[in-house]
Amino acid sequence: MTTLRELAAYARLPLDLRSAEGSEIVLAGGRRVLDLYGGHCVNTLGAGDAELLAAIAAQWRALSFTTNLLEHEPRAAFLAAFGENLPPGDWLAFLSNSGAEANENALKLALAATGRARVACFEGAFHGRTAAAAAVSDGPPSGFPAAPFGLLRLPWGDLDAASAAIDGEVAAILLEPIQSLAGVRTPPAGFLEGLRALAHEHGAALVFDEVQTGNGRTGAPWAATSFGVTPDVLTTAKGAAGGLPIGVTVASAELAARAPAGLFGSTFGGGPTVLAAATVVARRVGAADFLAGVRATSAALRAAASRGPVAAVRGAGLLLGLVLAEGVTARALRDALLEEGVLVGTSDDPQVVRLSPPLTLDPVRAADLAPALERASARLAATRTARTTRTRATMGATTA
Repeated sequence: MTTLRELAAYARLPLDLRSAEGSEIVLAGGRRVLDLYGGHCVNTLGAGDAELLAAIAAQWRALSFTTNLLEHEPRAAFLAAFGENLPPGDWLAFLSNSGAEANENALKLALAATGRARVACFEGAFHGRTAAAAAVSDGPPSGFPAAPFGLLRLPWGDLDAASAAIDGEVAAILLEPIQSLAGVRTPPAGFLEGLRALAHEHGAALVFDEVQTGNGRTGAPWAATSFGVTPDVLTTAKGAAGGLPIGVTVASAELAARAPAGLFGSTFGGGPTVLAAATVVARRVGAADFLAGVRATSAALRAAASRGPVAAVRGAGLLLGLVLAEGVTARALRDALLEEGVLVGTSDDPQVVRLSPPLTLDPVRAADLAPALERASARLAATRTARTTRTRATMGATTA
């Protein structure tokens, strides 16, 4: 007899998920939960978007997949639509399947183009779980015995430390413009501009990991756009194809020209069906009224979140971190909000809840977070009071 079980990699939530629609997930019995997590920034256009479905279905019928040795129209359409959203410049793109791959390719390019062997990265970073991406991430053990290049890990937001450490031996300065998993940590004023200057001074490639912050998430096409700092390389994935796997590494033509031929390759990257979906996302995200909607919803979420146990809200657009008051953990608030019909995410900071809903979330629906937070706060307070009462009763009985 043969059995197969899934390796226990995820601590799954106790939800009997049946379907999803727009910014809601539907559970057994028809109960609906407001999705303010968006599949880790993946569901850019929400669940079941009609235009996205039509594009995928039409492309699947016409040309579902073909080798990268053949040119096809979906690739040209994607490059045109995606390119419209990039900062001004002369760019080249390589297409892969995930954020980790996109970041690996960015590092490979920088190391090859500069002929150097060190990479500067930052405390709190997360760039993926493959060998090079894990090496520049700051988290649990990766399982790899050694990093594939020299590492220079710097404190987040400390430009003086970066200035003292970065030199002509550094091939790339890699960072997330907003550190999502670390608790939605935004860069201090002048930090990104300072890194841009350091990269230029020392001939290093400045690489922005926009796997989460790209594709309209910050209320602009890119966090680079939001902050007014243009890197040499930017990467994205997650929401770029609205729910299908994709990775995109975009590099300046000047940097790419210094890399040897044959450096990149992918079996599935750049397939026509995925690119048909990604073209829809790029066109929608590039529309001014769409991004205005993201900013309006962001304002509504910020207003709704400023209550109960939330001490501060940080982040940009629809990547927000709710910083909680002492005594309330992100995990506890997540569980309490789930009881109230709202799904949110946690982070590596136990005091920060993350919000990354579909970019199509309506501001009116976003406002529903306010009463849910108030009820969740009351639920947590009641739990703490009951726990204190039990503790005092136990102590009293022991004393007696």
